[in-house]
Amino acid sequence: MVAIKRKGIRIKELANYGSSHHPAYTINVELEIDVSEGPDTLHRLFCQTGLISRETIPFDVVSDFRGSAEDNPFYSAVIMHEGITKEYRVMARDTGGSTRSGIIYEPVVYPEELRLMHPAEFAQLGIAVMAWGLHNYKYYFLRFIASKRYESFNIQVNRVGALTFLRLNLAESGLEEKKAPCSWYLKRLSIFEGFNLEEKVSKEIDAGYRMQDTG
Repeated sequence: MVAIKRKGIRIKELANYGSSHHPAYTINVELEIDVSEGPDTLHRLFCQTGLISRETIPFDVVSDFRGSAEDNPFYSAVIMHEGITKEYRVMARDTGGSTRSGIIYEPVVYPEELRLMHPAEFAQLGIAVMAWGLHNYKYYFLRFIASKRYESFNIQVNRVGALTFLRLNLAESGLEEKKAPCSWYLKRLSIFEGFNLEEKVSKEIDAGYRMQDTG
């Protein structure tokens, strides 16, 4: 388990765009975590939890799933490969589609000579990760409604001096209850000693909503 040196949670958005009888919450949370372990060590640990996997960094065509609403890559990293520092990215190329059938995205790896090397396999391939980021944006168009649900997860990991900074943003819309967004991702962040992220975020959301209720 990884010991946390400093942590912070901020609720960026907590709103019910539905009604009291049919709630539709949008919840957006920012997390800051500082640790001593380096980006490569964290990368290896998150490969073990499944946060870094072919599910979050696809190598096959996907539907209604890209890096972010701002078209960030699924994954980007500064790596050391065969003694050379390289920038590695997995981008989402829009290949068309429709809201009815789904928007199709093809993952594209840069540089091209590393296209067969998946980040989940970097450790086995002897590739060290010096900095990295993971971005997932999934959306679901709602039938009969001119709207869509979405789930957005972003993590950026950088080394600064003696500490590694993890900066995360988690957002989800269309939730029927007040709860931590991106639950699947939060469960796969569970490498921190004495700190249950999903439980802590849920408590902060509950406290934030009570503050809104009381004005």
